Amino acid sequence: MARDKKNDAQGIDRRTYIKMVGTAAGATVGAIALGGIGLSKVAPSAAASVQILQTPLPGRAITKYVDPLPIPARINATIPIPPLTIAMTEFQRFVLPAAFYTGLAAPFNAGTYVWGYGGTYPGPTIEAQRGVPLDVLWDNNLVSPVLQQYLTVDQTLHWADPPTAANSCMMSIVPGQPPTGVCATPYAGAVPTVVHVHGAEVESESDGYPEAWFTPGFIDTGPAWVKGTYHYDNGQEGTTLWYHDHTLGVTRLNVYAGLAGFYLLRDPSIERADLPPSPPLEPYEIEIVIQDRMFDTNGQWLFPDAPPLNPEHPFWLPEFLGDTIVVNGKTWPFLNVERRRYRFRFLNGSNARFYSMRLMDSVAMLPGPPIWQIGTDGGLMDKPAMISFPKELLLAPGERADVIIDFGAFPAGTQFILYNSARAPYPKGAPPDPNTTGQIMKFFVVGLPPAIDPSYNPATGASPRLTPMVPLAPTVTPPNAPFKTRQLTLNEVMGPGGPLEVLLNNTKWNGMDSPNAGGDTELPRVGSTEVWEIINITADAHPIHLHLVQFQLLNRQRFQTNKYLKAYNAAFPAVTDFPPGSGINYPGGVFVPAYGPPMAYDPGTPGAILGGNPDITPYLQGKVTPPAPNEAGWKDTAIMYPGEVTRIVVRWAKLDALAGVPAPGVNTYPFNPTLAPGYVWHCHILDHEDNEMMRPYKVTT
Repeated sequence: MARDKKNDAQGIDRRTYIKMVGTAAGATVGAIALGGIGLSKVAPSAAASVQILQTPLPGRAITKYVDPLPIPARINATIPIPPLTIAMTEFQRFVLPAAFYTGLAAPFNAGTYVWGYGGTYPGPTIEAQRGVPLDVLWDNNLVSPVLQQYLTVDQTLHWADPPTAANSCMMSIVPGQPPTGVCATPYAGAVPTVVHVHGAEVESESDGYPEAWFTPGFIDTGPAWVKGTYHYDNGQEGTTLWYHDHTLGVTRLNVYAGLAGFYLLRDPSIERADLPPSPPLEPYEIEIVIQDRMFDTNGQWLFPDAPPLNPEHPFWLPEFLGDTIVVNGKTWPFLNVERRRYRFRFLNGSNARFYSMRLMDSVAMLPGPPIWQIGTDGGLMDKPAMISFPKELLLAPGERADVIIDFGAFPAGTQFILYNSARAPYPKGAPPDPNTTGQIMKFFVVGLPPAIDPSYNPATGASPRLTPMVPLAPTVTPPNAPFKTRQLTLNEVMGPGGPLEVLLNNTKWNGMDSPNAGGDTELPRVGSTEVWEIINITADAHPIHLHLVQFQLLNRQRFQTNKYLKAYNAAFPAVTDFPPGSGINYPGGVFVPAYGPPMAYDPGTPGAILGGNPDITPYLQGKVTPPAPNEAGWKDTAIMYPGEVTRIVVRWAKLDALAGVPAPGVNTYPFNPTLAPGYVWHCHILDHEDNEMMRPYKVTT
């Protein structure tokens, strides 16, 4: 793909840039910009925290497959229970092999400092039931945590910024200039948190809005904070949800620390009774969260933040890419599996790393059993999708896959490794190291085969559902009635020392400084259906996530990148003193970072496309590509590939409402989604969403 000329400062392409800031002391740092920067401006890879001396522990030095896969604890909320209180605390765990900590001095011999929900990492799996509401008081007990000195908060980002810290960085930053004073120092105040149940149909007051954060004891709360106890109706179809921190500007750090867990929603009305059963009866349904991490020689988390690649944001990295794989809180674990079918709930819980996974016999190096995907982010699919060699299961950060793997045909003693081939940054970055990030976990086949495996067999082609999925996507294709369409861009902004920020529709979080945005721009009407055409003019794939709703992929299509960019850049007007107070002027016909779309978002012309960007239609090329078979279900997070327009069908109504039944203005939710604070849509590469690749949206009446 041709280079993006708008950001091409001095002719170094992006791959060269990635190589130049590649690997140092086991740390891989990826760049996101499609353009380039001068050789003299390239800093070596960050190696450790600026707050505390750390020596990186290379991933290759960590022994694999010596500890069993931890199985998350479960909270049974399938029956009505009193409100839960789930505390966020700091504790120590043997994330690395237990033998590693033996020779360390105190306090490191007690394990890696982590943050977790309910005293576990990952947090306990909340097992809920459709139609059974649940209330949870999320209790922030992260008081003076040790781990805070390892995870540096960049105060120059637009972040929570608790007022007791007396920080006014956002008012004193000069674009293009290094920060000074308190802005150039790490934050050391109270830890803000807020919890988002990812993929849930939930009232906005309980959605974990990024500005609804709170510190321990609710001493400080964000401007959008409403209440401490969250209410979950659990009214949608059964599916694999997960909960994680969502605090403005520090999500990447809080999730990296360990604040994440599964939320399984059961639904007997649609789920077959013969799916592989779960604990405590029989351990044949297992949730698996995959994360990449880095460690120091004391066994502590290492999150690189120095030296800076970015003069404006000294402690922010464009994408964190670790050199160690952690599964369910354990580095490269193994799992003993019987000769039968298992149901796995896979979650990519990494900050930025994609995973493209396949099972291989690690001795004979032959393909392992196929992976049968039966469910997506939003629930079970109508048909199982077989993913067998050479095909692989691809998961972007935030995506989930409900799968079945049948080990029944393999003799005891067979060993399978779950391999990863996804490049980083995805899809055109460096391939994974085959000795570290190219491997995820190992399966050992044990025992005798059962006389008969009574569980659901996806190889028969039978549906995993009892009732068909609502077919929303076909309702927006001709000859059906037209729906409102938005064309929105994914943008990245380069500075003199590397990437500065990443944007949705060239607009920052609040949009108030963007003349052609003017605040909230995505204002869907409750009950309405829209088609969003996401135009990716960056170098990377971005997993885009919408809160409140599940959507369906319509298709993808390539476009003529250079020709579209020429028209896109030419549409920008002449601009003076932008951002306000910077003294920077633009002559017109050139890209203006963070200005918003080049034209008015809503032109007010009947039939005009919303978004304020040049119409992508004249620049499309080739045929449309339908979603892959394992994407043919409800999604809340979808991969938007570079050089492509990705079309999604979004409806602001209950997931299982019949297609065409809810009319615009009719609310089918059991709550009022138009109430403040509203919802957000964003990139689920956490480093991106923490630096402006997130926008609020509000549902209207």
